[in-house]
Amino acid sequence: MRAGRALRARVAALARRPRPARGGARDDGLDRGEGREDHGRAAAASVARESHARSGLRELLTGRYRKRTLVVCALWFCGYFVNYGISSWLPTIYGSRFHLNLSDALLYSTVTSCAGFLGCLVVALTVDRIGRRHTVTWCLGGAALCLLLLGLFAGGSASSVLIWTSLSAVFFFGANICLYLYTPELFPTRMRALGTSLGGAVNRLGVILGPIVVGAVYAGGALGTVFVTLAVVALVGSLTAGVAAEETSGRQLEDVAP
Repeated sequence: MRAGRALRARVAALARRPRPARGGARDDGLDRGEGREDHGRAAAASVARESHARSGLRELLTGRYRKRTLVVCALWFCGYFVNYGISSWLPTIYGSRFHLNLSDALLYSTVTSCAGFLGCLVVALTVDRIGRRHTVTWCLGGAALCLLLLGLFAGGSASSVLIWTSLSAVFFFGANICLYLYTPELFPTRMRALGTSLGGAVNRLGVILGPIVVGAVYAGGALGTVFVTLAVVALVGSLTAGVAAEETSGRQLEDVAP
């Protein structure tokens, strides 16, 4: 009997003892884990905000990217200045200077554009072997040479204008199509769209100013001067690429644009 009473007293004492909160240790562990996750997310968000702040227009114009941005803008401008300076005025030149009818003038201009398309295909097939910088340099240099020879010696007939503008179109179309490949490789992911868009915006300046300048020069009656002017612009682009452009062919993008 005494043993039974002692057992019941012990059970009652255990029942009165305060119990820990259910799952307390486990809940504490979960709370600590959630706290660490919240801290990690906050740190990641902070890094993302800092990266976004660094990836704006300011970063394009500082450090290693400033030179690249200026070179890209110059190349886009020169390439499209020449392109639209020629293509927008060729039908008028054929009609007013060489007295071709409208259909023949448009046909001659179309031949030049088709020659430019051929240049795009050649560059697409060879740019990985030749390299981006060399492609742009030699294509703009070739365009400059063709236009210079046309302006100085070969502007006396519609057929000679057709031949030499078509040859130059092979080169400057090829240079321009290469820029679409080359420009995105110069900038990291965080600002690749901005850098490429800036180059595209500057090429619109060339598109606008090229026909205006050619029209102003042609209004003076000097056809040769028109082609010499375009040759000078193409030469500026070629020298810019040859001296200041950075080669990206055969390199990892992470190494080119960290």
